[in-house]
Amino acid sequence: MGLVLKHVERTKSGSWQYRRRVPKDISEVITKREFKRKLGESEREALAAYPRYHAEVEREIAEAKRGKGRAAVPGGVVLSGREAYAEALRRRADLVAAGASEEDLETAAEHLSDQYHQDEDGPLGVPSVDRYTINLMRLGPDRYSPPEPTLGDARKLYVKEHLRADDPETDSRVVGLASRC
Repeated sequence: MGLVLKHVERTKSGSWQYRRRVPKDISEVITKREFKRKLGESEREALAAYPRYHAEVEREIAEAKRGKGRAAVPGGVVLSGREAYAEALRRRADLVAAGASEEDLETAAEHLSDQYHQDEDGPLGVPSVDRYTINLMRLGPDRYSPPEPTLGDARKLYVKEHLRADDPETDSRVVGLASRC
């Protein structure tokens, strides 16, 4: 009687593979449809390779749920790096408009940084909006430049300005086609 491992199956050729669908709730973040990797030709090789790859898949799913690398704002919308930087810049501008001095900004940055687990390199697991906010409060927008635009940023700008996705008259199929392309 063999050991049964979750998400492991034997292929037609006799080798073993890990195969798992990406959960629907994170399919916006992880764009592939499934996790799939050959674990080995024998059952012994598959048993040896399974824990490492399964842990890697679980970690990727957990990061996607947390929104690591991207920022989730209230409402569940995921922001790109430039959008997270713009949100952080808005937060800093609100504090400056309220009369915060450079010392007040530094104190607010330290307070925000202290909310996260610390390592010798700084806070760990910080969402990108908070990371940008901390750095903008410490350094200012002159010394802390925005991230480079990505293809996703260009797509969002195209859909918003050229296709007018916010307009109720716009055919949603056209917007969907542009997003898929």
